[in-house]
Amino acid sequence: MRQVLFALALAGLLAAPGAAARAQGGAAVTGDWAAVRALAPGAKLVVRMMDGDRLKGVFEHATDEALVITRKGRQQALDRRLVRRVQLDRGKSRAKGALFGAAVGAGAGFGVGGAVYFPHRDDFVDTTVPSATALGAAIGAGIGAALGKGNKNVTIFEQ
Repeated sequence: MRQVLFALALAGLLAAPGAAARAQGGAAVTGDWAAVRALAPGAKLVVRMMDGDRLKGVFEHATDEALVITRKGRQQALDRRLVRRVQLDRGKSRAKGALFGAAVGAGAGFGVGGAVYFPHRDDFVDTTVPSATALGAAIGAGIGAALGKGNKNVTIFEQ
């Protein structure tokens, strides 16, 4: 019984920061086109269309009927009825990349450390596996932070 309670408490603690971050994540998602019209020219956008297309561009202006963005040096008008979601492009998340990289690196380090240590248990100090795990996590976190993972886009319109 104690183990079940401990597991539930641990799962709750691990899930709570993610829920709080999603709750504070950004502007409220709304079907109000006025949020799009209020954008400043030059804002980087990610627009998801009703047919599933994902367009990245720079906001120029919006009217009641259309959203105008610049893509690949050319202006493109998007019919409001065909726009499913408009997001501000905030780039990739270095923190997510670092955490993902650390997890992958720790797993790889554990595997390498185990492969080196376990056949020669008497010849190596038992810090080989933890050291290899920590080194793998550090290397993975560095690579993950450099590459980034996921995105930090903020949804301002969705229908």
